[in-house]
This record gives sequence, structure tokens and C-alpha cells, in this order.
Amino acid sequence: MSGLWSRLSFTKKLFLLFSVIGSIPVLLLGMNAYRMSAQVLESQGERDLQVIANQLLKSIERQITDFDRFTLLPYYTPEAFAFLKSRLPAEAFDYAQLDAQKKLLRLMSAYPSINASIKGMVLYDMNGRGSGYRISSSSQLKDDYSIFGESWFRQAVEGKGRFIVTGLHEANHFSSDSFLAITGARLIVDDDLNPLAVLAIHISPEFIGRIVKATELQDAYIAVTDASGNPVYLSREEYGDDLPVLAAQTAGGTWELEDRNFYGVVEHSDYLGWTLYLGQDRDKLFEGLSLIRNFTVYAAVILVLAAGFVSYGLARGLSTPIQHLIKVMREVEIGKFVIPDLLNRKDEIGQLYLNFSRMVKRLEEMVQSIEEKERQKRHAELYAQRARIQPHFLYNTLNSIRMLAILQQNSQIAGLILSLNKLLKAIFQYKDDLVPLREEIEWLKSYAELMDLRYTNTFVIRWNIPEPVQDASMPPLLLQPVLENAIFHAARGLNRELNITISAHLGNDRVLNIEVADDGIGMTDEQMAGLLDDRNRDGRVGLRNVHERIRLRFGMQYGVSLARPDGPGTCVRIRLPYLPISQGGKAHVESDGRGG
Repeated sequence: MSGLWSRLSFTKKLFLLFSVIGSIPVLLLGMNAYRMSAQVLESQGERDLQVIANQLLKSIERQITDFDRFTLLPYYTPEAFAFLKSRLPAEAFDYAQLDAQKKLLRLMSAYPSINASIKGMVLYDMNGRGSGYRISSSSQLKDDYSIFGESWFRQAVEGKGRFIVTGLHEANHFSSDSFLAITGARLIVDDDLNPLAVLAIHISPEFIGRIVKATELQDAYIAVTDASGNPVYLSREEYGDDLPVLAAQTAGGTWELEDRNFYGVVEHSDYLGWTLYLGQDRDKLFEGLSLIRNFTVYAAVILVLAAGFVSYGLARGLSTPIQHLIKVMREVEIGKFVIPDLLNRKDEIGQLYLNFSRMVKRLEEMVQSIEEKERQKRHAELYAQRARIQPHFLYNTLNSIRMLAILQQNSQIAGLILSLNKLLKAIFQYKDDLVPLREEIEWLKSYAELMDLRYTNTFVIRWNIPEPVQDASMPPLLLQPVLENAIFHAARGLNRELNITISAHLGNDRVLNIEVADDGIGMTDEQMAGLLDDRNRDGRVGLRNVHERIRLRFGMQYGVSLARPDGPGTCVRIRLPYLPISQGGKAHVESDGRGG
């Protein structure tokens, strides 16, 4: 990881750093805001469900309370109460008792017509004799039916006058078909708390549906169970399979069905012994939470993008000047003294640009000063070396003229003096630093004529200078010392005529190659190395002088080299850059002498 970080550019590092620093607070704030909003909404949703469930259960309890009060009617009807207390068999009833029985039956038949939720009513004495009334069907009780087996009858007897409510069960003591009902029953007792009869009301569970419909909770998950956990009411039939799962989650007061995506609350009625499960689709219940989540996500994304955009701007603002400064430094490194534009900034980067600009300007001035001094030094050396050539050359030439005049007294002296005048004119009057190879060859031929007058029949020169290379520029009088060495040294002790070949050709690398080859006595390796050795300070100026002049002007890759031809003798090779005279012109020193 550290290796990858080290390879990243400064801009990317700053961008990542600023992005992380800017994004982390945004993400933390967004997550915290969403979590707090979610908690508030979930808490509010749970409270709302709890209130609705409580109100729904209270409505059910109020409805059951009406039935509870009705079971007290025998206590407020003296005739009916006296009839129940008589405990006589039906065949022993007198007129008053029969009349009381009729009044009781009329009451039992009248109340169901008032409350549509009652499907039927029964009254059983403690001997099992009963009277009943059923809506929309036969009210005749079964003669062979034993009421003592009914759970609601036993619960009512055990309740000792307390109103009890059962769960949903089948009421089958009428001669007609049985039906599903919720039974509310009460034991009727006398003043001494002796049991007289049990009055039971069979209630249709549809009254719960009407209550639910009135609360506009049709889409809600609603389940009502009795004390045994059996369903009393289900908003949908398939919810009955979920009751064991819901019963296992009642400890926390809330429940959740992940497969159905329902979330709800639990309410228990001590009065009825029933449990109400009220739930709602989680997405619908927490619809506001989804909006908050989406808003939080969008806001976080926008803020993160904004942080990234600002981070990129900051990173670019810091890295761009530095990258520009690095580019300028590389230019300075290769010798291009480019002064960067000053930034309109007062911070550290602006100060860095200002100081760097001053440094580059000062460095450029120092380099120019050094180059000027080096240029003056090289020109002084070149002129000094050329001055060293002139006395040496003039001494030998004048001595030759003197000897020829003494020995021969020949008219050739005029030709010799003419050639000498040409050379003196070239030496003293020519001001250009570079001359065409054509002129150099003409001077060299004049010099050869002088040497031929001095050393008659001693050497023969062959010229091999193609026309295309004759416009090549070169320092003046560069070849004279080379030819002089060939004539003086190569022919020394030679018993035959010395053959000298002067040739020139252009190489593939645009290098002008000039060769002065002879078939003289030759030299050893030590002698050839000594001629070009800078440490040789014996005062000889020949080839070493030519070599130094070329390197000082054109660079270290040019100069003089010596080689042995296939036969006897020595070959002096001169390498010069090919510069036609139109390009060479009157240029001064071309190179700094460091090889380029």
C-alpha cells in the first residue's frame, strides 16, 4: 500500500486526502441524521400503532360491555327473577310463573333485534332446562343436548356471577345447524349467592370487523386471539398461520413478520383475556423513513461530490504551480534558463516562485559570464597558436628562398615569392574564422609549390577533393601543418620520391573526413601517441596544434587521428562537422569543448 501511495502524483495525493477529509464528516453526519430520524420515525410509528391498537381494543371491550350489562336484566325484572327462583318443574308452573316465563322470553327475543351482533341467546337453569332464541333460524333447543359439557357453561358457573367471554366456538344446542359465535355468559344467583341459572349471549365475530372497518384499517394486519391463543378475528384467513410466531414475540410489546414485511404491536385486554395484534406494512408505515433515507443519500452524494470538486480545485491550485516549477527546473537543468511567470500570490508558493526566478536569472548571468570568459580564452588560445605558426613558417620559407637564391640564382624565385605572398595574405589579411575547403586547398597548393621549390623532386601530391565537399567550411590554414609534417618527416632518410595523397569525403553521419596519407618511413605507436598527447610540452606545434584547434571549436568528438595504411607510411585523418559555407558563414566558436 505504501508503494502504491508513493507512486501517486502530488495532485492525486492531495485530491484523495482532501476528498477523504471532506467526505468523512459528511458521511458521519448523514448517517447520524438518518439513524436519529429512523429512530424517531420508528418510535413515532410504534406509538401510533399502539394508540390505534388500544383504541381498537377499547372499542371491542365497549361492545362486549353492552352484552355484559344485558345479562343483568333478570336482576331488574322481578317477575323473571321470581320465576328463576321458583325452581319448579315446567308442569307445575302456575299462571304467574308462566307469565313470568313469557316476559323473560320476550326480553330475550327483543334485545337481539336491537343489537345485530347477537346471533342467539339461551337461558339454562341449574337442572339443565333451557330456553333459547336464535336469529334467522329455529329457536328450538335440542331435547337431548346436555349443556353441562359446554366450556362456557362451566366457566360461568365457576365465575360465580362474573361475566365471562369465550373465544370463537361452535354453538350447537339449537335444533337447527350449528354456527360460530363468541359467547358471553353470566351465572344468575339469588340473594344468598345460590346459583339459579346461566344466561348466555352468542355474539357474531363480525362485530369486530365492523369496528375495524369504522377505523379504516382494512389494509392493516389485525388478529385477535382468546386466552388460549386461538383466533377470534383475522383480517385475512391466511394470517392464522402466523399466530405461533406472533405469540413468541409478545415480550417486547412489538412483533415483526419478515416474510410478510409487517411490523406491529401487541395489546392485551384483562377484561376479556384477549390479545390484539395490530400491524402495518413496514414500507407503508415507515414511508417517511424511505424519503428521509433517499434525501440523506442524495444529500450525502451531492456533498461528497461537492467535497470532491472542492478537493480537486484545492489540489490543482497547490499542485499546478509546483508542476510548472518542476517543468521549468528541467528546462534549467538542460541549460535553458526559462524564468517562470510570477504568480500573483503572497503565500509560500508565490515566495517560492519569486526566489526561484531570482535564482534562475542570477544563474543565467553567471553562466553567460563564464561562457564569455571561456570564449575569450579560446579565441586567445587560437590566435596565440596561429601566431606560433607564423614565425615558424616564415623562418623556414625565408630560409628556403635564401638558399635557393644563393644556389641557383634562378628566375623561379619570382614564382616562389608570388606563392609566398599568397600565403602571407592568407595569414595576415584573412579575418573570417571559417573558410571554404576550396580556398584552403588553394592555399595548400601554394604552400606545396613553395615546398616543391625547396625540396625538388622529393614528393608528389595527388589531390582527391570532390566538388560536392568543396563548399564545406573549416578553420583557415588547418591542413598546412599536416602537409608540412608529411614533407619534413615522412621523406627523411627515404631514398625515393614521397607520394602524398590528400582526399576528402562526406560520411553518412554528416561528418567531413579529410585524409593526408603518405608512403614514407612511418611511425611507431609511441610516436603517434606522443604527437597528440597534451602532456607533450616540447614546443612542437604541428598535429597537436591542429587537433586542439578543432576540438576547441567543434567539440571533443572531432579532431585528428593517426593510422597506418596497408603499406608503409602514415595516414592523418581529420574529422570535422559538415557545415556548408552558407551555414558556417562567419560563425565564432561552435562548441564549449565538452563533446557537443
